[in-house]
Amino acid sequence: MGRTAKLGDLGGLTKTRRSHIHTSIQQRHSELILPIVQNPHLLTHAYSDLEPFQRLIKTIRFILHHPFLPKSGNSSLKTLTNALQDDKIIIGNGIHTLRKDIEKILKPYKILPNFPLKQGYFAGTGIFSRQELGKVFAVLQSQAKSLEDPMALSTYEMFQQRMTHSKLDPPSTYPVRAIRNRCIVDADSLQDSALLNHLDKLENAIAQGELLELNRIKGGGRFAGDHDGFFQAWPLQIVFYNHAWYLAFQHHGGNQDKLFRFGRLDRLFLGRALGQTRDMKQQWQSLQKLEKLHEASAGLFLGNSASQQQQLLSSNKSEQSAVQVTVELWFNDDMFRFVSEGTKRFKHIKMSPPLTANPSLPKSLFSLPKTKDPNFTNRFQVILPKWALEDVDFFPWIIGFGGKVKVIQPQELVDKVNKIGADICRVYQD
Repeated sequence: MGRTAKLGDLGGLTKTRRSHIHTSIQQRHSELILPIVQNPHLLTHAYSDLEPFQRLIKTIRFILHHPFLPKSGNSSLKTLTNALQDDKIIIGNGIHTLRKDIEKILKPYKILPNFPLKQGYFAGTGIFSRQELGKVFAVLQSQAKSLEDPMALSTYEMFQQRMTHSKLDPPSTYPVRAIRNRCIVDADSLQDSALLNHLDKLENAIAQGELLELNRIKGGGRFAGDHDGFFQAWPLQIVFYNHAWYLAFQHHGGNQDKLFRFGRLDRLFLGRALGQTRDMKQQWQSLQKLEKLHEASAGLFLGNSASQQQQLLSSNKSEQSAVQVTVELWFNDDMFRFVSEGTKRFKHIKMSPPLTANPSLPKSLFSLPKTKDPNFTNRFQVILPKWALEDVDFFPWIIGFGGKVKVIQPQELVDKVNKIGADICRVYQD
């Protein structure tokens, strides 16, 4: 310490990054003149000398701007060492030097988290690079604005302010992505008690495994199984589906005990506090069951029988098949071109070969033979729970094809579609 130290360009980083990592922006700082300290009794830290101090500061800055570097087959320590050597932050025995910096400073002083960083290095909450942060912001922007999620909008506005104030992104970020499913419910016109107006309470109840008392708002829409009166339920998840927000829940007690259902948030309201919670392990288990039921179904309708739901969730194939039905539809060529593109519309589907050969498509999916009907040559089969035949979202999908689809089985579905068509004709004949 017997000379004047000049600390300049502490943040200078070269721009030799990989193409998929954003280019570092060099920031120049004015020189900091350190006065000479004349004190023979002064005890200095190992990093008091200029070279290790500069290396340490530059290493911290590099990790902050480039978290979780792609490992490219190396360990995370070797990957970071190579990157620091490329930027001339570390010279010589890189791994030994970096390991010493981590063990003596970066972890003891909590700059790096105190657990093995095998997947990559980061500091504090800096888990994204500038470019990655912009992508996350764009995703949140598309969801918050398009789905009219009040909680996401609040988070988005906070995110937007901080992105602007930190000058990480201009305020006029162009929305290159959007979700165009609009919410059909005007939250401003709802009763104050509607669940849609109490999302903070609902989210807390879900996160804490709290039992809720719920009821349906008088005068709202009703489906089969939607009974009036208070009922108890374990709230599992808030879901946006098609045009509205729903609560996924499991009934507790009563005639519908253990029944999984979805209910629209604008049609439900909270009752009295019950003060009962359950272990989060049970919450997770119930959520996983709900997801399996929804994945197997045609839409959000999961039936009105808890016993049928349990049969479908069973690992016994014969029990599952007892509550399942095979729906077969025949399409003409024009419509089948569209239908055959939806290979993930349902979980268990099979079709006849597509009209245009595509070697990348799985053969097992397009394994059904063509029909012998010259007007409807293309076959489509899907295995669904029996309650799908009562799903109000399933019928419009079929009927929307008009005269370009023919329902073959089950007979119950044939009769229902026939009746719907006859009822429509009757409206315009009267």
